[in-house]
Amino acid sequence: MPRFVFLSLAGLALACGVTTASAQDRPWYVTVDAGLSRTSNPDFAGGRLTTGQGPAIGGAIGRRLGQDWRVEAAVMYRNNPVKQVSSPGLDARPGDADWASLTFTVNALYDFGAFKLGPANVRPYLGLGIGRVQELDADLTSTGAEREFSGSGSARQFMAGLRWDYGSPWVADVGVSLTNTGRIRLAPTGGGAPVEVKYQATTVMARLGYRF
Repeated sequence: MPRFVFLSLAGLALACGVTTASAQDRPWYVTVDAGLSRTSNPDFAGGRLTTGQGPAIGGAIGRRLGQDWRVEAAVMYRNNPVKQVSSPGLDARPGDADWASLTFTVNALYDFGAFKLGPANVRPYLGLGIGRVQELDADLTSTGAEREFSGSGSARQFMAGLRWDYGSPWVADVGVSLTNTGRIRLAPTGGGAPVEVKYQATTVMARLGYRF
């Protein structure tokens, strides 16, 4: 009987305190990320690509290390329209051209002290990441025919943002990331000389996360 009472009380305490405990005893988390990106206009094959704003979608799985540090593995896909091309041999105003990337990074983030905003605790954060652009891709046209250039290379990024914590397993972020690479060699489809480019992207994103 005493054991049954103890287990019942423990279960009741756990049920009543699940909201608070979830914030402390759930070190793992997953996120779904969505936002808008803008890339710098890269030098490209003796000319330049002029790009526009485009969507960014991705996600991450991470783990909290103590109260302030987090590490995560993240993926982000960005797709920016190409508005104009000044490179010789390529159409100046391609119809559906885009400048896209798929980036994988490992990020380390530091959460600063919280401040109250309504019922939420809000924590600013900063982060650094390293990884790889697995596929950097430019879909262009030459005399109306599609021409694709693609390649891969190393990447690094800086992140900053705010995390809203309502004391439940769910959290929400808003933030900005700056991603850039060294020179990446893009090979054209159908043969021809490769093109070396640098990739830089600024992404404003919202995150919805769940801790477990």
